Order: sequence, then structure tokens, then C-alpha cells
Amino acid sequence: MASYPNSIYTPRERENRSGVVYDPAKKSVWFKEDADAIENEIIAIENELIDIIDHHLKSIRDGHLYNFQSWKRLLATQPYKALEILKKVWTGAYGDKWCRALTFDGTYIYVGLYIYPAKVIKIDPSTMTTVSSWTGAIGQNYCCALTFDGTYIYAGLDLSPATVIKIDPSTMATVSTWTGANDQYECYSLTFDGIYIYAGLYTSPATVIKIDPSTMATVSTWTGASGQDYCYALTFDGIYIYAGLYTSPATVIKIDPSTMATVSTWTGATGENVCLALTFDGTYIYAALGTSPAKVIKIDPSTMTTVSTWTGATGQDSCYALTFDGTYIYAGLNILPAKVIKIDPSTMTTVSTWTGAYGENWCRALTFDGTYIYIGLSYSPSKVVRKIMRDINETGV
Repeated sequence: MASYPNSIYTPRERENRSGVVYDPAKKSVWFKEDADAIENEIIAIENELIDIIDHHLKSIRDGHLYNFQSWKRLLATQPYKALEILKKVWTGAYGDKWCRALTFDGTYIYVGLYIYPAKVIKIDPSTMTTVSSWTGAIGQNYCCALTFDGTYIYAGLDLSPATVIKIDPSTMATVSTWTGANDQYECYSLTFDGIYIYAGLYTSPATVIKIDPSTMATVSTWTGASGQDYCYALTFDGIYIYAGLYTSPATVIKIDPSTMATVSTWTGATGENVCLALTFDGTYIYAALGTSPAKVIKIDPSTMTTVSTWTGATGQDSCYALTFDGTYIYAGLNILPAKVIKIDPSTMTTVSTWTGAYGENWCRALTFDGTYIYIGLSYSPSKVVRKIMRDINETGV
């Protein structure tokens, strides 16, 4: 670290030369008042930035980042370097490629890999290093979905028949397995309603299976009507299950979990095709579309109608992942390099954008741990980027 006079430099007070009278009309003369105005503006900017990040600093787990005052000064003067300090990347070992799912258990991040046999990697978010991993048995291939029920991790596999593995996170060992019927194949999505696990299957018509986690047995099944094919996404709003379908136009089905019957349906407008991800912000449902450019649709769950839409700029294509941090929606784009768009849900406009560095390609999964956004990249080897999404230019950090 650079050394500073008196440890922390305190500049001498400035004053104009004797007899000088401040005249702001004189463009070529440097007055004390001009310097003071610039200094005050810098201080105001610093204070605003410091207020923005103070609550994040209190929860940083690293404990040895930098002297906080020095770090705050760096944030104000060189924000890209300062934010780089908060970026950490997990990179998979040889063969650990194609991250397709992420979940968080309150302490650790879990990464689902679309490889054979399937793998689930347990990551320490403070260091972004591997803690342990689960590897499927022979034939247990392609992890497409993850969820957490408060005790166990569940991994949905792209198999025929479909398979959901219940994993003990303390040992990363298989506890038990749900296996679908012969015509129930390819589990692409999972969600949890506080009691049951729901598995969305990539069948025609689409299928959602309600699973008792204590027995890993089927409780009941929702089956789509003719043309309601391929369940790619699931979410839960506290009362209902929502199934996002890979149809043209896209479809979101509101399902009563007590009866596993359709309550109502949202259907996209012309060109609003293939729902690839869903999330819920406490009031509205958000559906991510694999269009060019990408779209995120804000849906009123009470009426199942479109409230408003976010549309990406040119080149911001194919939204495959969504998450919510309590304030903003984040949309992960499956492009090269990957992008994550921070969206203000009240206006459905872009707040800021993260763009991956070289090799950080194809965002297929997102999750949030209360402080950081985690960006799962479907690349070889796979990467997970830990990131605070600030309201300034975020490219490369």
C-alpha cells in the first residue's frame, strides 16, 4: 500500500493572495473559492457513494478487504477498482462445466452442473471456493434445477424418466430419489411451497409433479391442456404455483397447489415467445422470455395480465435467469459475454448492467444471498461470479 504523509494526508488550508478579490467572471484565474467548490462537490459525491454501500460493508464476510476509509476513498475516486475488490469468482475444476442452476441455503451456494454424471458443487460464498460436491450415480445425468426446503437440497435431472435427488447438504450424499413414470421425463425446474416440492417437466403437454419430500413420492400432478407444452420454469407466490411454458407465444399457468388444477393463464402477445424463467417480488410475477432482444414481463397474479414490460437493447438477447433482491429484479442473459441487467420493477427500466469479462459467458442461473448476486455461467469450465450490483457502470467488475 502506498505511504501517505502523516499516515492520512491532511491538506493545508488554502487562501487567496493578499489583495485578491474573488471574481467568478475571470475564467483564466484560479481562486480559492473555485478549489473549495470542487472539493465540496467531491466530498458530496463521496458521501453519497459511502451511504449507498455502508450497509453492504457491515455484512462483508471477508474481514480483510482493505482499511474501510481507504476503500471508501477508492470507491469515490476509482469506483471500478473499488468494486473489483467485491467481485469474486468460483471456477470449476476440469470437467466442471455448464452451470444450469443455483440455490442458497442460508450459508452456502450450490451450483448444479449439466454434465454426466450430474454434479452439485457446494461453495463457500465468503471465499468462493469449493467445500464439497455431490456426484450422481451412473445414469444420473444433467442437473437442470435446484431448490432448498430449509433442510435439504433438491436436484432436478434431465433424464427419461425425470429424476429429483434429495441431498443432505452436510454430507453432500444422496438421501433419497423421486423417479417419474415412463412418460414423465426431463425435470427442468423446481420450487418449494413450504411443505411440498414441485417438479416442472419438459413434456408435451407440460407436467408439474407435487412431491412429498419426506417420502419422495408423487402426491398429485398437474397436466397442461393441448398446446400447453414444456414446463421450463416454476415459482411460488405464497399461495399459488406458477408454471412458465416453452410455447409460442409464451404461457404462464397459475396452479392451485391444493387441487393441482389450473386457476388462470397468462399468454404473451405476438412475438412474446418461450418463457425461460420466473420470479416473484412479493406482489408481481416476472416472466423472462428467450426473445431477441430479451423481454421480462411483469404480470399481475390476481388478473394474470401484463402490467408492463422490460425490453433489452440491441444484442441483449435470450433471458434465461431471474432473481429478486428485495428491491430490484435481475435478468441473466445467455449471450457471449454474459450480461446481467438490473431492472427497477416500478418502472421496468434498466438501472445498470454487468457485462462478463473474457470467458465469462452464457448466464443460465442467478441467486441472491442477502448481500450479493451470484451469476452462474454455462461455460467450460463453469464459473460463478459473486457481485454487488451498484447503480453505476458495472462493466467488467
